[in-house]
Amino acid sequence: MAEEKGVVNENLEAVLSIELADGVSIDCVLDTGFNGNLILPKNFVQAHSQAIPISVQVKLAEGKIAEVGMTTIEIKWLGSEFPVNILVSETDESLIGTELLIGSVLEIDYKNLTVKITK
Repeated sequence: MAEEKGVVNENLEAVLSIELADGVSIDCVLDTGFNGNLILPKNFVQAHSQAIPISVQVKLAEGKIAEVGMTTIEIKWLGSEFPVNILVSETDESLIGTELLIGSVLEIDYKNLTVKITK
């Protein structure tokens, strides 16, 4: 059974590492209110992706429309390696969205401060 493990941090956020195909990892907060794949910081994307982001419009949680960069990046996740569309953040924000959870089970243990996703 494929699994990803993480921790609950001091802000009570579920945090997991996303590993890129080239072996580089980045810690991301799991955001069940975000229905995409990933949001990664612009500086990280520029350093680890050769694809040039295109500009897309997205609807934010508060209902506003914003224009952001989007590109594709290859990740290793739940025992597979595949490309995913990511949104590019102008901040240091790194988020995992619910699209990466499809077909899996998410367990967040606030007693032991652990996170586990299995497929």
